[in-house]
Amino acid sequence: NITEKEILDKLSDSKYLDSLISKYWFLTDDIKNKDIYYSLEGYLYPDTYEFYETATIEDIFKGMLDNMNNKISKYKEEVKKSKYSIHELMTLASVVQSEGYNEEDFKNIASVFYNRLKTGIPLESCVTSYYGVKKDMTDELLQKDINAENPYNTRGNNPVKMPIGPISMPGAKALDATFNPIETSYYFFVSDKNNKLYFTKTLNEHEKIIKKLQNEGLWLEW
Repeated sequence: NITEKEILDKLSDSKYLDSLISKYWFLTDDIKNKDIYYSLEGYLYPDTYEFYETATIEDIFKGMLDNMNNKISKYKEEVKKSKYSIHELMTLASVVQSEGYNEEDFKNIASVFYNRLKTGIPLESCVTSYYGVKKDMTDELLQKDINAENPYNTRGNNPVKMPIGPISMPGAKALDATFNPIETSYYFFVSDKNNKLYFTKTLNEHEKIIKKLQNEGLWLEW
């Protein structure tokens, strides 16, 4: 019996968010940035839950945040050693989640993004463009969406270095790939129609893969 408006109002309640920030080590003032679409996006662990019919919004959020705490507390040392903040790591994990399909994909995708961040190359992630214009990923992504300037879009004419906040709720494998990354020499990846990802080290290799997929009828286009 909880309405969408009640949920959105709660996500915008500054005092409520402050109470959560004081309780959960992984929540920071970053979630209160006025440009973030939904303050707890990325922090509510995606899982199966059981709640009483009388459960409040606070009860539900608490259950999901407690679950996230249980899942990522083991990475506290990794977070301390990282050059990125916990908010940036959660944001990156959400992009990894939205781009990948399996554990191996998540690991390689995270390595691509870390390599790009390290060398100053934009992430150029399509999923951030979708989220930035609030489009579902089953919708057509237009050139104007790719070029749209918003705090989430890592593509286009003026891409942000990293989205201002998470774009999805990352699961265990995407979180592990981000908090406990592998090292590769990959800087590019592309998906075919069958959701198979191809990882490459150079732009030349990347373009060859795209041409091969086009010739084989496996290129994903609208």
